[in-house]
Amino acid sequence: MLGAADGDAMIYRKRGAVARWENGTVVRVTESGVAIEDGETFTCRPEGRTSLHVDATRVVETARAIHDIAASIERLIVTEGIAEHEWEGRSWRDETQRIHLSLVRDRTRALIDVGSFDLHDVRMIASALDRMVDERDPPPRLRFARNVTAALLPSLIGVEPPNVELTYTLDWFRPSYRIRPVRMPVNLSLRCDVTEIDETRPIAVAVLEPVRDLTVRVLVDDGAVAYPATVRVTRIDAVGRDLVWYPYGGGSFGAEMML
Repeated sequence: MLGAADGDAMIYRKRGAVARWENGTVVRVTESGVAIEDGETFTCRPEGRTSLHVDATRVVETARAIHDIAASIERLIVTEGIAEHEWEGRSWRDETQRIHLSLVRDRTRALIDVGSFDLHDVRMIASALDRMVDERDPPPRLRFARNVTAALLPSLIGVEPPNVELTYTLDWFRPSYRIRPVRMPVNLSLRCDVTEIDETRPIAVAVLEPVRDLTVRVLVDDGAVAYPATVRVTRIDAVGRDLVWYPYGGGSFGAEMML
């Protein structure tokens, strides 16, 4: 979230620590460095050391809980991190939690990215996969779960359907001091005058392939069975009030949504 004005040198420092569970292995990483951007020249180098430390207990507990919930785990990365930043006389600190998970059944892959250790989405998707049948056409009326809406939002930039408003901020995104900042939309959210959600509609609980434009292949749960379906988003009937942040792009606030 940092940038430099033309002709002005920018100096950015970061110290961070991460504990990560990756497919059964616990990895601990620390970094401390400085990045300098002067016009078209970008340089970075390690600088000093950090005393920051992340206890891996919650990471391990979360990973084990996911294994208890879900079968057929293809990939699981659970991360907790803490970082301190300095830029132009300002300093701040942030803490992060992330879950990246893919579940596979009968060559169908459900993709899950969560910005906390809340396992609600994991439980919902694992339950639907257990009841999955062959692919079907999407129902005429459908809900999107919060995580599915969040994955869709970057594709709505500039082409959002009528009756909704997509809001976001153009800012600088920098995941590490070693990477030059990238200008991108951050903290996307969707608003609609209609906020009441019809919970009797089938619900798309997971993204099965990366979103392409306004077309998304999802796992639909109708309460009895679940099935893959490809949905083209041409209208949005309602968007719920409750927002949850997800790590898609520069960050998306997902809400339950009706099509």
